[in-house]
Amino acid sequence: VPKTIYHPLSSPKTLTPPSLLPSTWFLTSSELLTSTGGTFNRTSELNISTYTLGNEVEPFIAGERMFTSLMEDIEATSEGDYIYFTAWAIQPNITLNPFESLNTPEPPKTILSLFRSAINRNVTSLTLLWRNALNLEITREWWEEMKVAAERVGAGEDRARCIVDGRTKVGGSHHQKSFVIKRMGEAVGYVGGIDVTHDRWDTGEHCCAVEEGERDVQCVGKCKARESEPNNLRPGWEDVSVRIRGRAVLDVGGNFLARWNDGEDPSSIPPYVEKAVVLKAPPMDVVDVPSDDVGTHAVQILRTYSCSYQKVCVKGCYSDNAPDGDVSYLHGITKAIRMARNYVYIEDQYGLYQEDYYDAIDYALGSGLRHVVVLIQPPDPEADQFGYSTYQNMMWEPLMSKYPGRVSVYRRDDGVYVHSKVIVVDDAFMAVGSQNLNYRSLTSDSELSAAVVDEDAVVGPDGFEVGKLVFEFRTELWGNAVGVGKEEVRKMGLDEAVALWRDDSSLGKRRVIEYSPERKAPFGRITQRVVDGDGRCGLFKDEDEELEGMEDEEFEGMEEREFIMVTEGGGYGGDISELGKGL
Repeated sequence: VPKTIYHPLSSPKTLTPPSLLPSTWFLTSSELLTSTGGTFNRTSELNISTYTLGNEVEPFIAGERMFTSLMEDIEATSEGDYIYFTAWAIQPNITLNPFESLNTPEPPKTILSLFRSAINRNVTSLTLLWRNALNLEITREWWEEMKVAAERVGAGEDRARCIVDGRTKVGGSHHQKSFVIKRMGEAVGYVGGIDVTHDRWDTGEHCCAVEEGERDVQCVGKCKARESEPNNLRPGWEDVSVRIRGRAVLDVGGNFLARWNDGEDPSSIPPYVEKAVVLKAPPMDVVDVPSDDVGTHAVQILRTYSCSYQKVCVKGCYSDNAPDGDVSYLHGITKAIRMARNYVYIEDQYGLYQEDYYDAIDYALGSGLRHVVVLIQPPDPEADQFGYSTYQNMMWEPLMSKYPGRVSVYRRDDGVYVHSKVIVVDDAFMAVGSQNLNYRSLTSDSELSAAVVDEDAVVGPDGFEVGKLVFEFRTELWGNAVGVGKEEVRKMGLDEAVALWRDDSSLGKRRVIEYSPERKAPFGRITQRVVDGDGRCGLFKDEDEELEGMEDEEFEGMEEREFIMVTEGGGYGGDISELGKGL
């Protein structure tokens, strides 16, 4: 079959054709062993593969497409199927089809109504929901609704239950956002940054951020749909998740089951006094996914868990799941960055300084990497009081100064909030998940991401082969940012496409501007430990008592709600007056 050719414009005299072999990009089994402390083998202990081949990965840019797909998959479940769900937060009344709901007399389909119906069909429905101090009211609502729905049909706790999970370090969170849904004889998985909560439903075009006179009829309707949802606080929300078919779904499920079945009690704080499950959920059956290849996408599931020396748990948080922590995402991403030669694209909610990440980019640039393009979210005032802009400055200003013209940092200029957690390298490697660029996501909070390499090659506009999925994903993201159609971006060589970020084009209107984070007062030692601490084993043990006491002059004058918002609400990005009502 002839390869697709995207209008070659030049020969690769200054660019390097990338490897499209998954084994080149992904962590090896020995590297994964190192990332879990050197003795814990995730394949033998948790049934999570090194990586899998032959998957089908579909990226969803913004919540509309993801919510529609999720709704369809849940509605397709029947008796004997299952839904496994991990969440940082959930808003029970969030509508998954607000655009369609505006134009039909049928009641809107909320995530709660979909779960209720599934439980009524005898679908096993299990939720792991973080004990989120900012969202006590809606957390309790979901917890209670799952109890009521289960009791209504006589389902036991092994078939319908929400566990409110507090197995975290001090100031930490469970930040994973994943689904595994068996329907129509096959399980599919979702991994990414999109929460099923307020503000997340949006279109890739961010219609409410488009000037009113420039919206077409479709965009006018979709902006109304976004505005109809509760707690929408911004004109747009930039976010990404992926849907997975194939063997990698077993790995997403393996992560859920490892958490669900862990022997540590999830919570001892009323009203969510939770004991570890007695009736363990069984491992996923290999017949739940197709035995044959369903696509050309290689997938490696990458995780973050804090090391379990913390005293908050009796035996150690997740002692059965990650006894020495898990930093496979950090190791996997820094490996990919060090291999980059043409470009690294980072789209991230925080973009804070993290030493390993910084060193990897510095190494790649020193080895000839041509472009680093970064889109990040400036900190909100609540976060900025802890020095977040300083840590953005520390991450990017030295690189921009050391490698002028090769590192470019941007922010949205249209009010759209960047919540994405995405990295793309050389049109060969991409990772989408829940990890932000900061210490807590890379070493401490529980996180989950999917790294992807597409073995299906296309000829890119620079004249050499690239991964089809990764190339099309990157060009769609860039087209949205610079206001140019993705098909136009796919005709451009890399240098020409990078130039669009800097200059307005007759093809479209930029939605981004260059961003230089200010250097303000940095975190103090203890503040940094709590707000953006390093959760790896053996670090800072001499400071544990100081941390536990929380008696540090750096916190003087800080309101309790502000402290919780920044330490436990990393990822909220909005006005806490709405979601903090139960605090």
